[in-house]
Amino acid sequence: MNPILPLIVLIPFISILPVLVSDRRHLFRISFGAALAVFLLSILAVYMHINHADVSFSVGYLSTLGLSLSFQLTGLSTILLIMTSIVFLAASMVGEYFIREGERIYNVIFLIAEGASLGVFLSANLFFFYVFWEIAEVMMFFIIFIYGGYDKRYAAFKFIIYSLISSLLLLVSVILLYSSVTPHTFSIYGIIGSADTIPYATQVLVSLLLIVSFMIKMPVFPFHTWLPDAHTEAPTTGSMILAGVLLKFGGYGLLLMFLMLPVAMHYGYYLALVFGFSAVYGSFTAMRQTNLKRAIAYTSVADMGIVAVGAAAVGVFGTNGALYAMLSHGIAISVLFLIAGTLDELFGTLEISKLKGIVRNFPALAYLFILGSVAVIGIPLTSGFIGDLLIFIGSFRSFGFLGIVPLGAILMLGALLLWLVERVFLSRQESGAYRELGRSVVYCGIFLMVATITLGLLPGMLV
Repeated sequence: MNPILPLIVLIPFISILPVLVSDRRHLFRISFGAALAVFLLSILAVYMHINHADVSFSVGYLSTLGLSLSFQLTGLSTILLIMTSIVFLAASMVGEYFIREGERIYNVIFLIAEGASLGVFLSANLFFFYVFWEIAEVMMFFIIFIYGGYDKRYAAFKFIIYSLISSLLLLVSVILLYSSVTPHTFSIYGIIGSADTIPYATQVLVSLLLIVSFMIKMPVFPFHTWLPDAHTEAPTTGSMILAGVLLKFGGYGLLLMFLMLPVAMHYGYYLALVFGFSAVYGSFTAMRQTNLKRAIAYTSVADMGIVAVGAAAVGVFGTNGALYAMLSHGIAISVLFLIAGTLDELFGTLEISKLKGIVRNFPALAYLFILGSVAVIGIPLTSGFIGDLLIFIGSFRSFGFLGIVPLGAILMLGALLLWLVERVFLSRQESGAYRELGRSVVYCGIFLMVATITLGLLPGMLV
């Protein structure tokens, strides 16, 4: 057994103690130190996995129920581990700039959310996969509810209601899967190995439950309406974590579902229709928004629809494309929300019509937003290009010309983001700023862009 994975998950939880007893000046430094340690250990774990070391850990918990606390690094979790460590490290860099009251509680919530998110992607056991999923959801509720904007209560409760429905469907599915395999087990890879023994009717029922659960979480039309409200009211770091990490729970779950339930593959074509429509719908709706954060939120609906098409295509290209697209989206969308939140701090508004000429006074923000937009669209030399290319190849192989539909969504996203760049950042008019730009914001944006370009130039490190 290799202890590196439980150590990665435990570091954020262990760091809660010094946060509770430390001086107020050091709170964000502790969170940053924990996130940096997780990032470095994640790179080490991935390096070990690439070199064929056994990166897994398991201890008995309730052996009579087939339940153990187990973590495993696989081809699926490797990419998502890197994504999670990058996004949380970036969010920890700018926490002090955006959070100016209730810092101790915020850092406790932040660390719990980080540990739980890592647990979701590293768990090799469905029971703890569900437990970590729930913890992360509850922490995001508190981030929105306590540190959000004017309508934070409405957005937080809408978020948690949708999340509870998704979680309930997931819980029922976990129980049904546990009961349907012999011997009974919660082990994800044990269930995958026994997939052919699960009764057909059970596979159909569980597939339907999981599809709806993950569609809510990603989110995919028509279960997407909670997302724009949550992003609009969430603090900037909350939006980075929500878009960069938590939305990927649904995409990861979708990939696991196709492995555990062979019957689900039979519905791939019909799912691709729904997901493709969601991608186009998200792009079109984003173009009609007047609030910068809501516009960016709808681009997430579009991008996650494209990811879901890749997941439905299954196969080497579709699966790897979905994974790499989630990695790219997690990093690039964090940049866009980082810049949007900073503009809100500087100018006191997110109305597109009131934001003008950012490039004159804050050129770094303009350039970072442009680079983030390029990464979201999937221009070559960014990680987004690799993910989109693999998805299009995989979906075209599986669905024919239907697989090209997401390309229309990307073209619409490109038009929207270029329009935002011209309207907000390159306008000749100017808006008056109310606050100075923090250096940590620029450093954070540079770190994220270096990550997406590095992963775009060297995809062979992970794929």
